[in-house]
Amino acid sequence: MNNFLKKIKRAPWVFGQPLTNKPDNPKSVISDLFVWRCNRDWNTYFELLDIASLFGDDEQHQVDIVFFNEVGSEFYRKSIELDGLCRQTLNITNILSTLDKLPSDYGAFAVFHQQTPSGVSENGSFIAERGYVSYQYKGLPLRSYVHGNLDAIDDMLMPLGGSSFFNRQYNLQCLLEANKSYEVALVNASPSNKKVMFEVVSFSGKTQIKKNVILNPMQAFVLPITNLPSHSRLIIESKMIMARPIVFCYNKNRLNVFHG
Repeated sequence: MNNFLKKIKRAPWVFGQPLTNKPDNPKSVISDLFVWRCNRDWNTYFELLDIASLFGDDEQHQVDIVFFNEVGSEFYRKSIELDGLCRQTLNITNILSTLDKLPSDYGAFAVFHQQTPSGVSENGSFIAERGYVSYQYKGLPLRSYVHGNLDAIDDMLMPLGGSSFFNRQYNLQCLLEANKSYEVALVNASPSNKKVMFEVVSFSGKTQIKKNVILNPMQAFVLPITNLPSHSRLIIESKMIMARPIVFCYNKNRLNVFHG
């Protein structure tokens, strides 16, 4: 009886609300929505592997990289030839530098592999790119890496992120320290606009920062958090199933990037 009651209570939060949705096309390929940052202070890189070659496919393969601007619209795409079993480090900044002008300092991008091994498709699965992005800040010799987060979008540019019936709170899984500065990046991987509230709260419950934004599908947003008077925590409220951000943490000239 207790288990039954627990399931009834959980139903409004789980029924028909998956973390990510399955593509309609069984031949789709999937990618996370990664954050790119490019200006005089930022360089972005991506670590690329030929996933199909790991299944013994010796043919020449390629990926398509699709870039989205500050409002989630595609503004550029590029095909990249892969090097078999070798890892390739793509300089995203150099790729975008071929454009006359960037629409903004940051946005989202997706990486779609163009070949799916038969062993994957025959089992009803999909190739998904959730590799490593790295960021270089102000020419520092070391880059900071962060892994892909979820199956966010398919190659028809259909967002796959799930939506909740009710607002949910995502509590950042780290403490915001008073002597450090932060930027919190969040991408809307759902197929509809989402209202998102960011709130930085002190341990005493006092609101330090509060920001409401509406994010289009595929839109990235970066919230700066500086000059905190005390150690605090961040709450993100939205109808996203899991509004898990990327955190850029600055300590003097040192940078750390991680999922929150």
